[in-house]
Amino acid sequence: MADEATMPQYFLNIRDRGTLILDPEGDVLPGLREARDLVERTVRDIRRRPETYGCPDLWNSRSFEVTDQSGEILLEIAFSSVR
Repeated sequence: MADEATMPQYFLNIRDRGTLILDPEGDVLPGLREARDLVERTVRDIRRRPETYGCPDLWNSRSFEVTDQSGEILLEIAFSSVR
């Protein structure tokens, strides 16, 4: 595993139709596979906790836009695509 000082930082921004909700802190992860895994775990957590996040059906029109530090979109993952 790479040293945390050399690992890239990923930002898991949420796209809600025309609005982009920015992840202000990001996560230091070894690679895109781990970023995808984190998105999928987060979506599952949102679905399990409607008392915190609201009705899960309302999230189905949203997606994650995973970006690097420069803002380049590396992954787009629709909530509805996560099982």
